[in-house]
Amino acid sequence: MESINKLIQFSIVIPAHNEEKYIEETLRHLSEIGYPADCYEVIVVENGSTDKTLECAKKFETSNFRVYSIKEKGVSIARNFGAKKIKDGCDWIIFLDADTLLKNGFLNDLNVFLNKAKNVVVGTTTLLPTNNSLYAKLWFKFYDLMHIILHASLSIQIVKKEVFYKVWYDETLRYTEDWKMIKMAEKYGRFFLFKTKKVYASTRRFEAVGWFRQLFLFAFWGILPEKYKKKVDYEVIR
Repeated sequence: MESINKLIQFSIVIPAHNEEKYIEETLRHLSEIGYPADCYEVIVVENGSTDKTLECAKKFETSNFRVYSIKEKGVSIARNFGAKKIKDGCDWIIFLDADTLLKNGFLNDLNVFLNKAKNVVVGTTTLLPTNNSLYAKLWFKFYDLMHIILHASLSIQIVKKEVFYKVWYDETLRYTEDWKMIKMAEKYGRFFLFKTKKVYASTRRFEAVGWFRQLFLFAFWGILPEKYKKKVDYEVIR
C-alpha cells in the first residue's frame, strides 16, 4: 500500500470527435479541478471532426493541457494515440468521454482512494447525470449497480499506466472496447468502483435512443461473440 501522502500523477485522455457542443465545458471543469498543475495533465485527441472541436479545445492549451489532431476516426484509436503521448512520470491514466464533467476536488479524492486501495489496477466511478431529473438519476443508479456486477463502465475508465501498456484498447471494436480493456487489465490486479458525487455524464445518448431501448442494445451487444461485435456500427450521437 502506498503512502496516503503521495500525490499521484494523473494523465487524463479525452477522445473528441465532433464535440464542439461539449468539449469547452469539459475542459473548463478540468482547468478548475483543484489539483496541483504539475501532478496532472490533460490530453485531447481530436479525431476526424468536421466541426470546431479542435478550435474549441485549442483555447485551453497550457503547459499541462495538450491538444492533438489525427485524421483517423475511432474512439479506441484516439485513446491509444493519447496514451502514447502521456508524460513519463504518469502513474494512472483516466480515459474520459468528452461530455463528462469532473468537478473540483475529484482528483484529490481519487488520490486518497488509490493510495489506500490494495492491488487495484483498473476501474471506474459512480456517475450522476447532467440532466438532473429523478428519472435520469434512477437510471444512473441502475448502471452503477451494473458496473459493480459486470465490472463495466460508462464515460470514464481509470487504469494504472503500467497495466494499460500491456493491454491497450482493441481498435477493431467500435463497441465494448472499454469492457474488453477492463477484463484484460484484471489479469494484473483488482477492479474498483470509486464512489463519488463529482463525476457528471451527459444523458444525450439515452435521450436520443430511449432509455429502455439503449439498455436492450447494451445487453444485446454485450453478449455478442467478438467476431460479431466487430461488425456493430455504434451510432454517433451529437
